[in-house]
Order: sequence, then C-alpha cells, then structure tokens
Amino acid sequence: MPNLRRDSFTQLRELMRWRVAMVLSVLIFALMIVLGTINTQLGLADTALLAWISLAVAGGCILALALLPKHLGGTVFFVSIGALLVGVMVFGLHHDRPMQHWAYIFPPVLVFLVSSRVALAGMLAFGVYASAMLAPLVPAIDVVRFSSGYGLLVCFMFTYALLQERAAKMLRYHSDHDALSNCLNRRTFNEAVEQLAGNRSTAAGCVFLLIDIDHFKAINDRHGHLAGDRIITLVAAELGRALEADMPLFRYGGEEFSVLLADHDLAQATATAERLRAAVAAADFQGVPVTISIGLAAWRRGEGSITAALDRADRALYEAKRGGRNRVVADAPTA
Repeated sequence: MPNLRRDSFTQLRELMRWRVAMVLSVLIFALMIVLGTINTQLGLADTALLAWISLAVAGGCILALALLPKHLGGTVFFVSIGALLVGVMVFGLHHDRPMQHWAYIFPPVLVFLVSSRVALAGMLAFGVYASAMLAPLVPAIDVVRFSSGYGLLVCFMFTYALLQERAAKMLRYHSDHDALSNCLNRRTFNEAVEQLAGNRSTAAGCVFLLIDIDHFKAINDRHGHLAGDRIITLVAAELGRALEADMPLFRYGGEEFSVLLADHDLAQATATAERLRAAVAAADFQGVPVTISIGLAAWRRGEGSITAALDRADRALYEAKRGGRNRVVADAPTA
C-alpha cells in the first residue's frame, strides 16, 4: 500500500512512547535534584557534577517533549539518555569511579529507540565498551561478573523486543485487514482518505473505484451464505491478482470493494477498472457465474471535497448497475 497515511496504530505507538519518555524525564529530573543535593552536601564533587549534568539533560528532554512533535520528542529523549550513558562510562574512568550500574539502563533505552536486531548490536557493542571502561578500575573478576549479568539482561531484552515486534506486527495486520476477504478494511480506507485530504505533501489527487459484486443477494439465496462468503473471498483474491502491487484494495462493506489510485487520471483508472472487470468475468468461481460493476470518480486538490468524489463514484456504480451490470462507468468531476 502506498504511504498515504499515518495510521492509528503508529500514532498510538508514538503517543505511548512519548508518555513513557515524559514520565521518565520528570522522574530523572526529580531524582537528580535529590542526588545532586546529597552528593554536594557529602562533599562528593564528581558524583554531584554527574547528577547536575544528568539534571540538565533531563530538563532539556522535558522541553523537547513539550515543544516538539510527539514522535520527534520521544526520539530526542531516548537518544539523549543513550548518549548520556555512553558519557557516564568515560566520566567514571576519568574520576576513578566504577559506573557499571548505569550500564544496565542502556538496553531498555535501545529497545525503545530502534528495531530489535539493531538494538542487539548496540547492546553488545555497549557491553564491550562498558567492560573496557570498567577494567582499569576493578578486579578482573568484577568485570566478568558485570559482563555476565549484563549479557543475561541483553538476552532477556532482545527476546522481549523480538516478541513485542512480532506481536505488534500481527496485531497491526489484523487491525488493518478484513478477516473474511483479507483486504484492507474500511477503517484503513477512511484513514487513507483523511491523510490524503489533510496532508498537502501527499498525492495531488486520486481516483476512487467502487466495486460491487453483481446479483450477490441472488448468489446468497441460491447457494447459501457460506457460498456467498466464499465468493467474496475469491473475488477479493482475483482483484488482488489483477491489481499492481502499489494499488491498495479495500473491502468497502458487504459485497463492495474499493480501490484508491493515487496520482492517476481518469483514463488510466478506467483502464485499470476494465482490467479488473474482465479478470473477474473470466475467472472460475467453482461453477457460480460472477461479475462485478465498477463506478469511478476523480478527485483533485482544490476541486471539491473527497466526500463529494466518493458520492459521485457511488452514483457511477449505480449507473453501472442500472445499465446492465458487468460494466464500468466513470464520473468526471465538474467545475
């Protein structure tokens, strides 16, 4: 499917990551105030300095999260914390203080920031780096203990991230697709239309194809509803084979389908519609004669609303039905 929309799944993920980042930023900010104050009172100037640096980073992250778009603000937070943790290891070496306890924060940060496999490479690289920073400061056995504990954490975090990615992919697929026809569903169609209408950086326009299976009620009445469901599935598969890879097919409702052709003119879209009609008419549906009717309407930015274009496509579909079915009718926009 072309990148016409920022779907609700992505928006929810970004919102949840932003909320986690904001909560962590506030907690780190408050904690660093306490640690900075305590270390200053105890005369531990170096660790107090580290707390104040961390406080400044957390404060900057809070500002970024408040002022930037949510997806960008979340990224700024996790990148900043990752960079801080890399710097903490050098800080500890410079001040002769082992800082291995900070290293255990790094794997969860990477899991929020990048994909599981990239995170695994980053976690392993950071583990080697942290061990090298720790080696001059503690006995070798302590380096081994740190490396073992850190390695176990990496295993758990990578397993969690991999399972989370696969579960999210499955949930996203079922959220976007119709269970019967395996097409993209009506909600996904509505989101694509909203994105197309609201984002001026996307396509300048499109052509809508509304597709209806002819005499579907008669098919249900004659062969039963299970056979009707099978016909919907088979028609969807036939349409999918006839469409090019970048042409999304949606189940519009009942026995209706829709296709959204971005940056196509009406002539190109009509040729595509004729190809779809002919493919279904020529297909074998296990002895059941099946044809489709298609209505088309073009929409261009500045030439009326998308809702009006969909209404015109619906009227064109009605004309195709009234004209004898198994045909394509196109309705061009009016000025």
